[in-house]
Amino acid sequence: MPRKQRNQRNQERAERARIALQAHVKASGEVFENSSDEVMDLIVNLLHLVVELDQGHDPVESTLRLAKMHYDCERQGRED
Repeated sequence: MPRKQRNQRNQERAERARIALQAHVKASGEVFENSSDEVMDLIVNLLHLVVELDQGHDPVESTLRLAKMHYDCERQGRED
């Protein structure tokens, strides 16, 4: 995938994540500050959800490992 197209798709992904982050902050009763602390809090809460959804051996480690693999592929344009 051409770099320009890859960058645009990743920017779109980041914007969708920002929308989810804003909703999470609002649902928590906080004021949105667009900060990495808010991202961390959302990730922590998503990991709590992963544990409820996946009763496997180590759902947190597995989810983080797979998410990093997907992220790396998307950054490099290897999404197929």
